[in-house]
Amino acid sequence: MIEIVTDEHYSLISSLFEETTDSIRIISPFLSRKMADLLCEAAYKGVECSFVTRFYLQDFLDGSNTLDGLQDMLDAGVKLYALIGLHTKLYLFDEMDAIVGSANFTEGGLVRNVELSIHLNDEPAIDTLQDYYDDIVSKVNKADDGQITQEMLDDYKERYKKQKEAKAKADGSKNIVCIMRGAALDKSARNLKENINAAFDEIETNTKERLNDVVYAALGGKKEEASHKSLRNIILKFSASAKKRADGNEPMFMHEFIDNGKAVYISNFSEARKSSAKTVEEGDETFFCVHSYDKNGKECPLIVGKGIFRKYSSNNDARKKDWIKQYEWLSDYPIYCVISEAKVIDAPVNCGIPLRELTDVLGYKTYMHTRNNPDKYPKERVAKAHGQQAMLALSPEAKEYLDVRLDELGKMYGWKKYESEI
Repeated sequence: MIEIVTDEHYSLISSLFEETTDSIRIISPFLSRKMADLLCEAAYKGVECSFVTRFYLQDFLDGSNTLDGLQDMLDAGVKLYALIGLHTKLYLFDEMDAIVGSANFTEGGLVRNVELSIHLNDEPAIDTLQDYYDDIVSKVNKADDGQITQEMLDDYKERYKKQKEAKAKADGSKNIVCIMRGAALDKSARNLKENINAAFDEIETNTKERLNDVVYAALGGKKEEASHKSLRNIILKFSASAKKRADGNEPMFMHEFIDNGKAVYISNFSEARKSSAKTVEEGDETFFCVHSYDKNGKECPLIVGKGIFRKYSSNNDARKKDWIKQYEWLSDYPIYCVISEAKVIDAPVNCGIPLRELTDVLGYKTYMHTRNNPDKYPKERVAKAHGQQAMLALSPEAKEYLDVRLDELGKMYGWKKYESEI
């Protein structure tokens, strides 16, 4: 039997949960608490249950997945798996029933027509779907973070708490979250782990998909707009240079320039690093890292503040402006990007966060180009990755660590704040 399911999703699924005696296996990027409860009840009755989902911190913050639900399921003995780039929805009950779909579970396309859900009962195709599920789980099990463990849940609970607290303090501003864990089975999924822009687009697509997901809604999921948004890039921007280091006993100072009568603050690049400046997008976040000396006089890059970039423009060349006459160093660093707003600790540079502290704590997870290559990037190699670089793309984990440490320094020393008028 094959039937099209429209407005009876919950009654159908709940009845199948009641009737199933051997196994329930589900693939779904979204999880509501009601659905988690159904799986727990089945598991406690002796049904073998497993669940493949997305393990994106953003999903938990937006309410499209539930840490409490996953915890209850883990406690009940449900096997939990995490898969990057997951969009498939598949429900398998014993060997007899399946509900399948992907776009079929949304109201896009042929809305309220046939693009909803398909229920198969005692059909040969169910064997193929069972094989598909087995193949997915087999591949996911081989990944380091493919199976959701108590350790992974505890880590996300702590991150979730910090992000919620940070948002509460931010007076309703957008939070910045782009942390994904799980098995990456293909090139596209690996790109999501490594590329902030790809992750941003994935999360944005997820939000739109959830808003129209009829099964998710039928099982008690919330469909409100996402309350969090991810910035496209997190950049570690270097100033001064290894050959001409800044005085560690002096604070970092941002020079004010006047452009068409309005104050502007900038971050500079040499002509040779113009290609780096061109990659800067509107709203990219940057952490300021100064080549200087620590409190012991040792050569050391130190992170002293953060800001938000404006998109690079071809007119961003100090040689085209009168500014070039103001400071001699502009001749060496004429290319710039506007900083829309920034804050820097009100203390000498040597009070900042040594870059080595960050790489010691996070190792290969420090930068986007190293975070998925632990064998290729041992800690010592990561510690040297900044050499000769104008900027590097930081991982979400690095941003999270630096936000906490900078908040500590801000409370200790106070902030110097800057805001461009254009």
